[in-house]
Amino acid sequence: MRFSPLSFALGLAVASIIPALSRVFRPFAVEAVAAGLGMLDDARRFASEQVETLEDIVAEAKARREHLDAAAVAASAVAEPEAEEAEGPGAAVPPRRRTNGGGRRRTVGTER
Repeated sequence: MRFSPLSFALGLAVASIIPALSRVFRPFAVEAVAAGLGMLDDARRFASEQVETLEDIVAEAKARREHLDAAAVAASAVAEPEAEEAEGPGAAVPPRRRTNGGGRRRTVGTER
């Protein structure tokens, strides 16, 4: 392999420029990482706030459901003695059917 003075000079130049560039770009790299960490903290804070809001909504919905269930039990307790008095002592009140609305639907204008 032959010695090339031009390649040797370019190698020395690059070897002297790299430390100078690292001294210049290091503060930029530190600022970029600091900004990224700040954005990550903001994203974590936002996510935790949203989770807390969702948990509040779920807790409020559970409390509302319990309130409605308690009101329904109280209403049925008041209605049962009245129904027994109206129909007689041995008559049973049929339970109320609850559906999700997915039954058969009839369309108007179609015949079978």
